[in-house]
Amino acid sequence: MSKGEAAMPPSSGAAERFAEGFDVLTRAEWEELAVAGLRGRSLADLTTTTADGIDILPVHGSDTFDSSGDPSGLPGVGDRTRSSTASGNLVGGWDVRALVADEGPAAANSSVLDELLRGSTSVLLDPIAIGIVSPDDLARVLDGVHLEMVTVALLPGPNTREVAGWLLDLWEGAGVDACERRGVLGLDPLGVAARHGGLAAFDEATLWLVDRCLDLPGVRPLVVDATPYADAGATDARQLGWATATGVAVLREIVEHGLTVEEALDQLSFTLSADSDQFTTIARVRVARRLWARVAEASGADETRRGQVQHAVAAASDLTRHDPWVNLLRGTVAAFAAGLGGAEAITVRPFDSALGRSDEFARRLARNTQLLLLEESSLAAVIDPAGGSWYVEHLTNRLAEKAWQHLQVVEGVGGMGEAIASGRIAEEASVCWKERLNHLATRSEVVTGVSDFPDIDEVRLSRTASPTLPDGPLPLRRRSAVFEDLRDATETAGGAKVGMLALGSQAEHTVRKTFATNLYAVAGIRMVPTGVEGVVELPPIVVVCGSDDRYATDGVEAAAELKAGGVRSVHLVGRTEDLGDELAAAMLEAGVDEFINADSDVVDLLGRTLAGLGISVAGSPAPTEDE
Repeated sequence: MSKGEAAMPPSSGAAERFAEGFDVLTRAEWEELAVAGLRGRSLADLTTTTADGIDILPVHGSDTFDSSGDPSGLPGVGDRTRSSTASGNLVGGWDVRALVADEGPAAANSSVLDELLRGSTSVLLDPIAIGIVSPDDLARVLDGVHLEMVTVALLPGPNTREVAGWLLDLWEGAGVDACERRGVLGLDPLGVAARHGGLAAFDEATLWLVDRCLDLPGVRPLVVDATPYADAGATDARQLGWATATGVAVLREIVEHGLTVEEALDQLSFTLSADSDQFTTIARVRVARRLWARVAEASGADETRRGQVQHAVAAASDLTRHDPWVNLLRGTVAAFAAGLGGAEAITVRPFDSALGRSDEFARRLARNTQLLLLEESSLAAVIDPAGGSWYVEHLTNRLAEKAWQHLQVVEGVGGMGEAIASGRIAEEASVCWKERLNHLATRSEVVTGVSDFPDIDEVRLSRTASPTLPDGPLPLRRRSAVFEDLRDATETAGGAKVGMLALGSQAEHTVRKTFATNLYAVAGIRMVPTGVEGVVELPPIVVVCGSDDRYATDGVEAAAELKAGGVRSVHLVGRTEDLGDELAAAMLEAGVDEFINADSDVVDLLGRTLAGLGISVAGSPAPTEDE
């Protein structure tokens, strides 16, 4: 091919030749082969079910999503599944929106200028964290910023309404032309009530600010923030259904205030949660657009005004305090998925956010994560690249169906304002969280670096404390917190150890020894080799590791000797069903107190283990002398 010559797409004949030699299997044939390879397990073992009751099948095809006729349509039209606009993020990529939460206007201004100089394209100000309490404070935060060139967004909070008014005044005072003012004012009465408490309703001051923005096409005063629901533990379908219900309530309120449907739609922006579940985040962003397009259509909006302005924020509930470096991977996946899903603006939280106020290094990594995805990987070069995938389309459809049902439930009880005020939303989120805690405790959902593969020798990072978290109906519930409480208790006590008795050869005990070492390290408990003969004083708790065959010959005797030597609690790595009823009963009679395995409730087990070592865990009863 000569220089400058356009590359020609492969012909259909070339595609057919490429496929030559490959067998085309039907689903029935694939299932037959799969079952043969499962060695006695059923095909259902390969299917997982989400918290919303959506089955994630092991393989998808045209029978799980019929793509004939391209049901998702084109970007910018129809149900907006592919994109709210025809061009998506092709021109310039998505908006790299930096979270600014430094203490004090001066420090915040330094971060704002640094972010904008080094690649961020807009800023998200946290008025509470910064401490913006006057117009002068806001002016100092934005000193030196070309307000006619930069989008300024405000994080919803109890004082955001006042700060939003000061921002409008600042634009006017700086002489910024109306068509050059760009911002998101963060007015979200329902979301603020859910996260911080207070009345879930609009007031005249909020509506007056909306009126001030009617002639500002680049400013979206109202925000529908889904992150309070996500951070509190709500399922994906509930997050989407409740966010859409919130949007309906806001739309209804401002239309009643006197705006047309189209004018009202132009005032809204949506904030969605992006987490380390890649495909679900992609589907979440796509579904949010589809639901809102349906609401806009049902409200009689013109076809051209049915898109949704989306800002995706990396989930605070995903962040860990222990081994925070893994947060870099979580933030990368969240940004990757939100970008593929088509969000117009994305905020990656710095990896050290759960520890306190982020430093410059953490902010730089958060920013550069997005710049690499945009400039090195060109993720914005294709609109909806996941579209057409049988799996993604199937997940999108099922999630949309479930979310719409939750929207209907909320509307049936009087709307989102009533659902928040009555406590219904908080109660449902709490139930969802308890169910998720069960998965976390048994490690069917893993938090890498915390509940699995913990670094027991980690050098902890230190950061300046952040402001106190909101204590409203929907608190922030981090997935790692329950495990971090265990680890913190151990470190506060100066460390903890349990004995480890390995039976048989290294080949017989290595796998279970490694498993147990990893498990107890979750709580910061070290395992020390322990024998039986000649030991003057045995540890109060000893973990026995070996093969099932070795347990059959030596296990009962070992457990009995440990108890005779003064060990208070004997933990044995294995399953009673694998040992058989007779041997398991003999083990128990000899003194085994715990059988631990991959299905064990790690939080309960480690909490009781620490109690047995005389260590109290935050929120747990103090250990007694018997323990």
